[in-house]
Amino acid sequence: MRKSAFSLVLSLLPVLLSAACSTTTSTNPPSPTLTPTQTATTTSTGTASPQPPPATSTPVLIGGTLTIKVNVRSGPAASFASLGQLDAGQKVQILFRDVTGAWYQILYPPAPQGRGWVASQYITVAAGTQAPLEATPTPAGPTGSVIQRLNIRSGPGTNFDTLGMLDPNQVVFLTGKNSTASWFQITYPTGPGGHGWVTAQYIQTDASASLSVLDDYGNVITPNTTGLTPVPALISTPTLGPAYADGDSSANPDVRVTFSINGTTRFIYSNQVSTPQGDPEDWVEFTPYSASGMTAHLIFGLACTGNSALNVELWQQNALLTGWGSLSCGESSMSVLLTAGQVYQLRLSPAPGAGLQFVAYTLTVQNKP
Repeated sequence: MRKSAFSLVLSLLPVLLSAACSTTTSTNPPSPTLTPTQTATTTSTGTASPQPPPATSTPVLIGGTLTIKVNVRSGPAASFASLGQLDAGQKVQILFRDVTGAWYQILYPPAPQGRGWVASQYITVAAGTQAPLEATPTPAGPTGSVIQRLNIRSGPGTNFDTLGMLDPNQVVFLTGKNSTASWFQITYPTGPGGHGWVTAQYIQTDASASLSVLDDYGNVITPNTTGLTPVPALISTPTLGPAYADGDSSANPDVRVTFSINGTTRFIYSNQVSTPQGDPEDWVEFTPYSASGMTAHLIFGLACTGNSALNVELWQQNALLTGWGSLSCGESSMSVLLTAGQVYQLRLSPAPGAGLQFVAYTLTVQNKP
């Protein structure tokens, strides 16, 4: 009987020793993988302060509604290239605002990066809502300013396909030049490889000498080297193209604005018209208000560039109005009295002439109290 008990103890001894060893050398089990919505609770015998949860890089989208038809641009300024247009009343999702608060970055699937910038004054959001701030990254490399409206092409020559147009005073980022320095390669997101080519004669820059020399396909022939003597540029004439035909009409105007004392009191709208090709007319619709009485006081301004004058007509209920005045390019503060609460439309079109008649304009309308 004693032998059996002794044998039982001997047989259990390895198990007891194993249990004892496992107790003295045990470690904490690995922490589980957390999803972004979980909170980790850790028991520690040390004195280190708990670490804050990692910050998320996913922005909270803010809904907004466009008050007029707008350009979606590649950066937070009117000088950046237009990626497309969105209609009045369209819903957008806002990601960020720029440092000035004048521009919102929105989701825009047609853009190469799926994002674009729209002037914040044309987007209404819920009261008390503010988009998070994003520091606008400045693309590396030299820049140039457009002097005259010209084509963006897929290669350094007029025989290459047209990719789009640049307007005066737009800023472009220069990435190279051809062997004669008569064409510059620029950053253009919708072009082949994210680039396009423009006539160098109409780009104002002091960086030509430092640009790399590229072949017709954008391959580097000569790296940028300071001290190089630039090759004289060949003189070439930019090809002015017709305005983009946006299909607006009296029934479907480019802009619809209702002025109010607590809402919109002023808007600025820029676009282009051309004839006989392109977009022959633009329609801008607005409804004025008056803080007292039935007469609304409006101030009109109009700035233009191009090779034609701009005709401006005032319409109401499909009827052309006369006797209200004459708004011409260069006017900054034309005073007009109209009936409050009535819908009016401005029709803008280039004056007739020989060849392509093109006008780029900026219209300002302010409703005084």
